Amino acid sequence: MEFLLYLTPIGREIIQNVIRAKYSVKENVEFCRDKNFFGYVNTNKLVICTNNIKHSGNDVKFYVNETVYHEATHVAHMCRGYKPFYIPLKDMPLPQSKLQDIEKSVRMSTSSRQIEHEAYWMEDKPEQVKYVIQKYCF
Repeated sequence: MEFLLYLTPIGREIIQNVIRAKYSVKENVEFCRDKNFFGYVNTNKLVICTNNIKHSGNDVKFYVNETVYHEATHVAHMCRGYKPFYIPLKDMPLPQSKLQDIEKSVRMSTSSRQIEHEAYWMEDKPEQVKYVIQKYCF
């Protein structure tokens, strides 16, 4: 899987924990033909759309890692029975661009606003992502 080449050391640890939590990890599946997606999680699979990230014109390493952190946060949500962590919104400030991304994600999925907010907030906090996977999945 090509996306593994872009991962930080903690990104690799997070993927190992996702696999230990009984999730398969896939790349560039048919779902990724929709160019709007960089990744997704369902009940037993985490998918990274590496080709979409590469063709987005953005920094590939940055967005592969950010996507892994975001989707791995959803793995932790699923280990909780697809419940949010209930972090108060006031404690998770986000820029306007990410707030708009939350709205798009909520429209395109079955996620709640709280769950998406938590995942977007944790995208740049890999240590916290690792912690919630370990806390809720093992």
